[in-house]
Amino acid sequence: MPTFNHGKNAVVLLDNTNLSTTLTDASVSLTADVAETSTFSGGVSGVSSGKTYVSGLTDGTATLSGYFESSSPDADAEFLSQLGSSGSAFTIAPIGHTRGNPTEFGNVIGTSYDRSADIGSVVAVAVAFQFDGDAHNGKSLLAPTAITSSSNEVGVDYGAAGTNGGAGVLHCTVSSGSPTLDVKIQTSADNVTFSDYITFTQATGTTSELITSDTNPARYARAVLTFGGSGSITAAVSFAQK
Repeated sequence: MPTFNHGKNAVVLLDNTNLSTTLTDASVSLTADVAETSTFSGGVSGVSSGKTYVSGLTDGTATLSGYFESSSPDADAEFLSQLGSSGSAFTIAPIGHTRGNPTEFGNVIGTSYDRSADIGSVVAVAVAFQFDGDAHNGKSLLAPTAITSSSNEVGVDYGAAGTNGGAGVLHCTVSSGSPTLDVKIQTSADNVTFSDYITFTQATGTTSELITSDTNPARYARAVLTFGGSGSITAAVSFAQK
């Protein structure tokens, strides 16, 4: 029997902001171009009368809607900063960001931002984004968590080794005190012996970063966190085999 999931647990991260508590809808649309290769039959009998195609480039867009918020978090400032930007890391976890849950992530550019006020309702917002490059179908390695110490997270099974490289994303959304956080993604063939696959730039406050690699990852992946300084820093990590 299928297992369905309620949308209330969705998590949406944009750059260094967790937008989840301001949103009521989040959607990702993925498409793939095709180019027609149909030719004349040349008088040959038995040639198919159907058109033929080859696959081309993939594309993706994201749309968000919810309520206007300019303080905690400052979603308004985040949305405005994305319009016409060079692209920022974006992650949506449609059934929640629990370790192993599916995530979709990539770099996005804001293409529209609408704010609407109605005398009988809450001020609403609607935002649209264009993926810049690949939209990665991955899994959560670390749910948004306040980090105060170092740890090796539990490995996540991807079913088989990757054959076309991989990608990882880090979002740090809250920082207090004077923390430092070094995050790595490691992979393993047996979920016992791990080796470094992606190393993110050290975080000393709120930030985000997406890194891709052409090296084929092993079957299992985990996040490795090295905490320093004082206070805490809230981080989330996802990884995808390309």
